Amino acid sequence: MADTEYKEILNELKLQVDDPVGGYFGPGSMAWRVNREVILGFAAMRALLMQVAHPKVAQGVADHSQYRQKPFKRAYTTLKAQQEIVFGDCDTAARILEGISRRHNQVKGHINENGSGVDTYFGNDPGLKLWVHATLIDSVLYIINYLPKPFSREELDQFYRESVLFARLMGIPGDIIPPTMTDFEEWMAETLDSKEIWVTPAAKSIAASLLRLPFRLFLPLNYVMAAGTLPEKLRIAYGFSGSGAYPRLMDLGMKVVRAFIAVLPVRMRWLPPYWRALKRCKEYCS
Repeated sequence: MADTEYKEILNELKLQVDDPVGGYFGPGSMAWRVNREVILGFAAMRALLMQVAHPKVAQGVADHSQYRQKPFKRAYTTLKAQQEIVFGDCDTAARILEGISRRHNQVKGHINENGSGVDTYFGNDPGLKLWVHATLIDSVLYIINYLPKPFSREELDQFYRESVLFARLMGIPGDIIPPTMTDFEEWMAETLDSKEIWVTPAAKSIAASLLRLPFRLFLPLNYVMAAGTLPEKLRIAYGFSGSGAYPRLMDLGMKVVRAFIAVLPVRMRWLPPYWRALKRCKEYCS
């Protein structure tokens, strides 16, 4: 997608926003309510490993990033950008989004697809962007079940509808985005079960780097979070030994986290980008 075309999409979406200072979502949105939760950090490893379970995504990361030399920086930059898009004003979010799109335009290369021949990948391929987006949404939906007070199905449906806007902001065409959460759940299950998703040697190499984040000392904890939260197909594909026990261990650990979060003051439970955005809106929103 050309830069000018993408800017037009962002401008069109901005025109639908009631208050651009509040951002594309705003303080009353489910996007803010969900993304402010500190518990989301426990879903990051799952989302990243699911993303690179797509061979073309893994190859793009392997060919165009410094994941071996600077794995923490790459992961942190990705998550920081997501928070800025959700909580930033429209101009800030658009600037971040345009920068991501420009970088993705430079990502292209070739991959030997499962030994069946050479194929080409592009960073701004709508299908690849949809998979990356879907892994984030799926992982968020997974982890927020451990909140002290889980969201209702109606609230989650609203969150998913807002995630469709997030996908459009990422330049994903509306006609390929599952329109409802039920549709999304079915699409995710079918895609995960398909031959499109499989773990390549490149994905395993990336996973080895991610599991050491932010320091090698964290490897056992990250191992549990990965093996305990990934879908069974991917746990096996990544080679997590004895992985059958890890979901139970992760579930027990998250129940402890839930009890801890329940007694935290909201100032500590909700992430700093949310508080900064709320302050901005109190000062400048109409």
